[in-house]
Formats: sequence, structure tokens, C-alpha cells
Amino acid sequence: MKKHIKLFEPVIDSDDVEAVVNVLKSGWLAHGPVVEAFEEEFAKYVGVEYAATVSNGTMALALALKALGVGIGDKVLVPDYTFIASATSAMLIGASPIFIDVDYKSFNISIEDVLKKVEEIDVKAIVAVHLFGHPADIKALRDIASDKRIILVEDAAQAHGAEAWGKKVGSFGDAAIFSFYATKNMTMGEGGIVVSDNKAVIEKVRLLRNHGQIARYVHDELGWNFRVTSIQAALGRTQLKKLDKLNELRRQNANMLSNLLNGIEDIELPYEAPWAKHVYHLYTIKLGSRKIRDCIFNCMNSRNIEVGIHYPIPLHKQPVFQKLGYKECCPSATLLSERELSLPVHPKLCEEDLKYIASSFTECLGVCRAVP
Repeated sequence: MKKHIKLFEPVIDSDDVEAVVNVLKSGWLAHGPVVEAFEEEFAKYVGVEYAATVSNGTMALALALKALGVGIGDKVLVPDYTFIASATSAMLIGASPIFIDVDYKSFNISIEDVLKKVEEIDVKAIVAVHLFGHPADIKALRDIASDKRIILVEDAAQAHGAEAWGKKVGSFGDAAIFSFYATKNMTMGEGGIVVSDNKAVIEKVRLLRNHGQIARYVHDELGWNFRVTSIQAALGRTQLKKLDKLNELRRQNANMLSNLLNGIEDIELPYEAPWAKHVYHLYTIKLGSRKIRDCIFNCMNSRNIEVGIHYPIPLHKQPVFQKLGYKECCPSATLLSERELSLPVHPKLCEEDLKYIASSFTECLGVCRAVP
């Protein structure tokens, strides 16, 4: 029996353990100097001036939008093909997500559809999701946002270390957010961060994450508790130090997998734009139909290889949005929801694992093609 190959597997080593233990021994477990050090280091890594940690990526996006002035009734453009938090974060602050179709090749928000929507309706903000580790066309989005005076926020929850035109994602918009959930390219177990060159935005996020408190027991406006702990930040600091190395391993694994799968009919391998550096949070392929995709999903899992479907329902078809009256839209997003399959590519995989993944996939594809 082959070993179980996971779709996600965080890399935790002795440095991570030692950093967390040191915080536990220090007795300073809540927000403190370790958190502030991590914020400074992460901002420098991305190439921006300021950063503020928060409890998770969802709240990072909600607070970033709120700090930039997005509020009740405002329209926020969100790609229809992404994790639901990219849309519900806007709803948390009373804004309304408007779903935009995606580019079939890259999975990211369609520039053509954005251009159409900004002419049709009054748009307050655009959420640019860098999905699966591949940057969105952030230069084009920045040009549109600048021309129309629209807020641009990068959702880089899956794209730590990804680059566009030689710059780290997260350094293009009015603000950007990252997630440190357990499956991300770097993790704090849970957590998020808002980054920006706008000091006022980050100060606002810091105020909102801490009960709106300007002095002890003095609360200037409505805020909440969305702080992270020093335990989380200690892990974040050590994870950040090895992020580039782990991303390079992901890229090497993705390259090997693409070489092993290249030339197989009826599949489309991951795309990397000439201006982009993909960090392969997920290695996403496209199959010819939902039937083949679902069959391969079951076949691979039966061989102890975890594969994933991200995401089987486009946002506009989610029950929560159907109940709110959202109409049919976004044909590319719908098609991708029927054809996408994610294969393991994380840094803990060895050459033997990748060969087994590729050979099993080829065999499963043959089996599934034969199913009437």
C-alpha cells in the first residue's frame, strides 16, 4: 500500500517549535513586541511601509475595505470564482459584492468584465484575488482603479511571495491582505494581515482590531477583538524566513508534475503568464467535463492521493447568494467550477511521490474515459 499523499501539508521544523516555545516561556502570550516585529518583517518582505495583523484573512479583507472607506450600500467587484470570503468580507461591513467573470486561462478576474461593470454601475472598490498563487493582471486593474477613482484591494490569501512584473503581490493596490491559515504557503495556524503604503489605513485597522481603543478603556469608535497572539507571530516570523525556499520547492514540484503530464490529451495544465511568478498554492488542472473530473477525483482518492476541487460552485450560484436574488452570470467561472482539479504540489513531496501522482492520474484518466 502506497503512503497517503496529502493535498496540503504544512512544513513545521525545529526553528518553528523553538520560536513558539520561547514565547510560551516568556509569559508574554498575547499581542506584544513579537507581533510588532512580525508586522515590520512582513511589510518589508512584501515591499510596503506598513502592516497590521488580524485574526484571519476574512477579517483582514473586511477591515482593509472598511479602513479605506467602503461601507453600507457600496458596490465591490469580486471575482465569481474564488473562496466565498472574498465576497462575504465586503458584506460584513454592509457593502454589496458584484460578481465578475474570470479569465479561463488564469482563473483570475476578467479585465474585460471589470471594464464593462465600471461603466455600468457606480463601483466603490475592486477585490483583486491572486487565485491559487498566480497573480491577477494587477497592472491593468490598477490602471482602471486609478482612472475611475476606485479603491483597489489585493486578496493575496493564496499568493505569499508571488510576483508580477518583478514586484511582490500585495504592493500594487491601496491595500492588500494575506491569510496564514494552516494550508497556506506559510502559516501561523490561523491569522491574517493587512499591508499598505498608506499609514492612515493601517492605523485604522489597528484601531478596529482592538475595540476602537485609543487609550486604556477609552474607545473612540466601534471596534472588535481581531488581534493575533505572540504565539502566532513567533511562528509567522520563522515561517517567513523560509517562505522563498518553500515556494521554490513548490515551483520545482509543479515543473516536474507538468513535465510528467505534458502531452496528455483532454487536460490543460496550470498557466503562468510571462510577467508572473506563480507560487502554486494549488496546482490546478482543467479536465474536459465535470463527469471526467469527478471520476478522477474519486479514483485518485481511492489510491491514497488527496486531490481537491476548488471550487465546485461559483459564488453567484451559492445558496446564500441565490437567496439574496443574485442572477445567472459568469460563464467562465461556471465552466471552471465543473472542470478544475487540484493535485498535490506541496514542498514535502519527493520525486517518487510526484511520479506516483502522475502515473496514478494517467491511469485514472484512462479508467474514467472508459466509463460510459
